Amino acid sequence: MRNRTGLSLLIVALLLNSIIPTESTTQLKEQAMSFADSEPVLLITEGSSAGHVNASHIAAVPGGWIIADDTRIALTFGQTTLTANSPYNSNYPADSYIAMMDSTGAWQWAAQPDCSNGLIFIDEISTTIMGETLVVGLYAGAVSFGSTQLANPSPYGDGFVAMLDQTGQWKWAHGFETASNNNSETSRIFGVTSTLTGEVWVTGSHKGETNFGSNTITSTNTSYFLAKMDAMNGANTQVFVYGGSGTNAGSQVAADSMGNVWVVGTTTGTFDTGNKLYTTGSSGDTIIVKNDPNGAVLDVYGISSSFGNQNIPFDLAIDINDDLLISGYFSDVVTLSQTQTMTDSGNGDGYLVKFLKTGTFDWYKSIGSSGSQEFVQSVDVLSSGDVIISSFISGSINIGPDVLTATGGASDGDIYLAQLDSAGNWQWSERLGGTSFDIPGSMAVNDSDSIGVSGSFQNSITKGSQTITSSAGLDLFVWIVDPIMNQDADADGVADHLDNCPTDNNPLQYDSDGDSDGDECDYDDDNDGITDNSGDDCPRGGAWNWTSDSTTDYDNDGCKDDVEDSDDDNDGVEDVNDMCVNTAYDAPRNWWVSTTENDIDGDGCRDADEDSDDDDDGFSDSSDDCSKISGYSTLGSYQGCPDTDGDGWADIEDTCVDSSGNSTLGGSIGCPDQDGDGWSDNDDDLPQDPTQWLDSDDDGYGDNMDGNNPDSCPSITGTSILDRFGCLDLDSDGYSSPDDVFLIIDGADAFPSDSTQWADWDEDGYGDNWGNSSWTDRTESWPGEFYPFAKDQDYCPLQEGSSYREEIYGCPDSDADGWANFMDAFPFDADEHLDDDDDGFANGNDACPDDWGNSTEDRQGCIDTDGDGYSDPFPGTWEPADGADAFPMDSAKWIDSDKDRYADNFDDCPAVYGTSELGGEVGCPDRDGDLYSDAIDAFPDDLYEWNDTDGDGVGDRSDECPDIAGDDSDAGSSSLVTYGGIGGGIILLIIIIGLVIAKRGGKDETDWSQQSPDKPAMPNMNAKPAMPDMFAQSAQPAQPAQPAYSMPVQPAYNQPEKPVYQAVQPVLMAAAPAVPTAPTIADVGSMRADGNEWLEFPAASGAWYARDPATRQWVRKI
Repeated sequence: MRNRTGLSLLIVALLLNSIIPTESTTQLKEQAMSFADSEPVLLITEGSSAGHVNASHIAAVPGGWIIADDTRIALTFGQTTLTANSPYNSNYPADSYIAMMDSTGAWQWAAQPDCSNGLIFIDEISTTIMGETLVVGLYAGAVSFGSTQLANPSPYGDGFVAMLDQTGQWKWAHGFETASNNNSETSRIFGVTSTLTGEVWVTGSHKGETNFGSNTITSTNTSYFLAKMDAMNGANTQVFVYGGSGTNAGSQVAADSMGNVWVVGTTTGTFDTGNKLYTTGSSGDTIIVKNDPNGAVLDVYGISSSFGNQNIPFDLAIDINDDLLISGYFSDVVTLSQTQTMTDSGNGDGYLVKFLKTGTFDWYKSIGSSGSQEFVQSVDVLSSGDVIISSFISGSINIGPDVLTATGGASDGDIYLAQLDSAGNWQWSERLGGTSFDIPGSMAVNDSDSIGVSGSFQNSITKGSQTITSSAGLDLFVWIVDPIMNQDADADGVADHLDNCPTDNNPLQYDSDGDSDGDECDYDDDNDGITDNSGDDCPRGGAWNWTSDSTTDYDNDGCKDDVEDSDDDNDGVEDVNDMCVNTAYDAPRNWWVSTTENDIDGDGCRDADEDSDDDDDGFSDSSDDCSKISGYSTLGSYQGCPDTDGDGWADIEDTCVDSSGNSTLGGSIGCPDQDGDGWSDNDDDLPQDPTQWLDSDDDGYGDNMDGNNPDSCPSITGTSILDRFGCLDLDSDGYSSPDDVFLIIDGADAFPSDSTQWADWDEDGYGDNWGNSSWTDRTESWPGEFYPFAKDQDYCPLQEGSSYREEIYGCPDSDADGWANFMDAFPFDADEHLDDDDDGFANGNDACPDDWGNSTEDRQGCIDTDGDGYSDPFPGTWEPADGADAFPMDSAKWIDSDKDRYADNFDDCPAVYGTSELGGEVGCPDRDGDLYSDAIDAFPDDLYEWNDTDGDGVGDRSDECPDIAGDDSDAGSSSLVTYGGIGGGIILLIIIIGLVIAKRGGKDETDWSQQSPDKPAMPNMNAKPAMPDMFAQSAQPAQPAQPAYSMPVQPAYNQPEKPVYQAVQPVLMAAAPAVPTAPTIADVGSMRADGNEWLEFPAASGAWYARDPATRQWVRKI
């Protein structure tokens, strides 16, 4: 049915080792050299004198078979000739063929892709319920499938899947494309199947950046994939990629009757699906993946190899009960479960396992020999549920009870078929081959249960009456077998269709009367009219085909009087000694009357001279110890004596006359002995156990150490049953308490006083059992079991630890504070363990334990937007008066002691409120509000004057001679004008201020920016603020400073139930984030001279916002 081209390197290595055995092939002892040898339904060949022709793939379709493989030469199938045009044919068989023959062997059609600009390697074929053909494998370059051309950039090729209709016409083809980033990145399809509903699933491996059609997925390591294709056009509709460490690949895929999709594959490291994890400790394990009809992973199972060895799946089939049959190769030892293991014969063997749909292994077979490596290449299932396998023989191998030897011996290779029933019992095996090396391709079963095998051969093969001969080198062959020709229901070595008793074992086939019914199943072997089991004393006495009547059989005992019967009248006296041969039919003698005196048994034969068994008890008088009393005793010293209880022991020596029994030991004869160990029930401490009879400590476990459930502590009453029997078990959990002889390391109870715990794998004092039913993600391979109300359950059973807080027992606790390291935010500080906001400050020291923060100066762990160490203020809770940052957006400022909005480190008068900004003094008192401090203002009460250069008492602005001291009396009449002008200016200023106030008073928004009388006046809001530099980066909060306490590096805690790594998932493009319509509280603006923070948002939009000092929210102003 399938071929493992994707595993070709391994197969070649196996075949080479088979060709050159490591030791000579010897006759396998104590087994019959037997096998079936049926007449083929069909044995045909096809080839070319131009070179080798292989046939690695076969699949069944209604009315015939599909054959396919790669080729480098032109081939003719019936009326169709296929050419070989690939430019790579000098290096590989780079072209391919797919051909269909009918049930008579006539070729109906043949097809091939156009590889004139590329190459094709076929890895698998399969057929749909409609009779279409699916082909998968690897392609490189440009390849055409009818009108569909595939091309890819990868020099190492990519996977493809294509479909042909029932007449061999290409319907569609689809190829994957892997970016050519380096020379190891590629994809390949190894398995394909179709479901009953017409869906197509493929599996294989890929590495790198691969476009599957529906998704482009990147995998660093070689990863497994499962993809769903549209059966109508081949488009990829879904793909699931899973990886891990090492190499992961899907090999074969099949669907069950419920639509579940099963995949077998290989992993050399870890296989992680996100919800399931499988880890190998070997060089390669078989993985079994169950997916629902939509492709979601339901379960992952594995076949585990020993360290340094490997097992590889070759084929997969699903039977009528939806159970799996898997074949492949393994070396050394593989483990299926705790009680199911297989060991090879020395050089690697083939394996066949039945895996139930419920997730357990049913049965398993190892096929091989010590002389060479073996593998089971193909497996399929008959409609009856019987299993068919096919593979390769090199030398001799064991297949169940048979030994198959290649035709040419150790230097030859043949193909074999074998059948098992659904329970794994071998039924027959058969080989095919000539004296040259023959190579198996694959095997399939059609709807009528015929078996088709493809492969390649050299020279000649004869099977039954049919012979095929190759034209030159290797040619392809197709071998069709009817399994009925090999069925042997009674296992007597004779096929059922030839067996004269097909259900009764009769290897010699005796048929005494020649009626075609063998003696084993013939109810009247001699055909004399008396059935064998109903009166015929001579069913095979030597006389055949005669009729029993009064002339031929006087006593009607089925023995012919003249040649078979030595006592014709059946009176117990041999004819040669009987003076009255026919006495039974003569009239009674008048002188002799039968009485209880002369004929004790009243049988009409005189005791004295005719009766050899006077008491008619079946014992002849000569051997009857009680010949005058009828009795049936057969045991002991007395034969034929009365036996009241009918147990075979004569009453005269039966200890229990009225109770039937078979005891012989301990002085009691013939008493009841239920278990048959010779000890009567009354003397037997364990009357139900044939291997035990003495229980010294009366605890229910026998003293006999070779018997069942032997008492390991025969002198101490005990109830232990799990680690050893009959020893002290203080907590009654089934495990014995440790003593001087049997320690905990030997399996004794690690917790002898706790009935819920008995094992402590990591020896940290906490038990492996768990009682928390919520631990649903606990790794199945961990020690222990679920036990309701289990005490001190070890949360980390594989790691020694002392944690106990929050009922998390037994995990590493570096600081011994009771909190497990993975729960402890400070695993090396015994005084701290919580950091709810994950800011590096323990809750006990964190002033804002619920909010991440980076402040360190006024308080620890609160938000410090500008990163200067002082936390941001929070109205009503923590304000600058409490130590908060008075300038939360400026990392160079933090304290404003006099609350004049000038930071102390820039304020020339930090302790005195002031609004001065000019003249070299900032933040000092300025009564007249001209921005010059009173200390340097020559006119501290005059808003318009502050300098008097010539010291004449007249401000420089009004002084017409500011550098020459003078008297202003000469101004004369100009004083009135001057003062009048000043007065008019003042009046005009008052009017303007009034108008501004009136205009502002008409606004609806809260006047949160209204300045207090002693603060600078509000700027003209009708004037547009200076445009900020739009190319400058907006001020951002400084990076939060690291807290003084440096968080120790927490050691990695690798819980086994957590995935080792994140599996590669299909890449989904994230949606573009929505553009905010207004600034958020986190946006940062610029501080202006009016003391407010301003922000143009969006940039260059002309929309200006000012921050509300109380709520910190932005309010649009312009």
